[in-house]
Amino acid sequence: MTRIWERLFIGGLTDAQRLAKENPYGITTVISLTESRIGSKRRGVNYLGFPIDDVEAVSTQQFDAIMDGLYENIRWGRVLLNSGQGISLAPSLAAAYMDAVGYKNVDAALKEIRQIRPFIHPSTTLLNSLKEHLK
Repeated sequence: MTRIWERLFIGGLTDAQRLAKENPYGITTVISLTESRIGSKRRGVNYLGFPIDDVEAVSTQQFDAIMDGLYENIRWGRVLLNSGQGISLAPSLAAAYMDAVGYKNVDAALKEIRQIRPFIHPSTTLLNSLKEHLK
């Protein structure tokens, strides 16, 4: 699990499942972008699922739902945005959120994320669709 901002973390499915046993960062919401289900869940943590595929364009409905989930939950707690391995979907959507709130554009945000999580590898198709939604 990697802290991106004070209240925004990204990680993989394993990170989300580990929360059932320990929650050292005080995560209050998990937004899962993978079709895989989180087996064990922590009491008191809000779990939202928006399964998307990083080799396909994200629909407007999916994009809006994920952004709304981030906007609503980051206000009152700490959010873990998770995908399968945390190398494509989670960092890409975190960067899109950073762009949507006016912090940095997607490319600059990904560059910043890569400095603290160097093994990310966003899908070109995914990134292009996110950029279209942010116009």
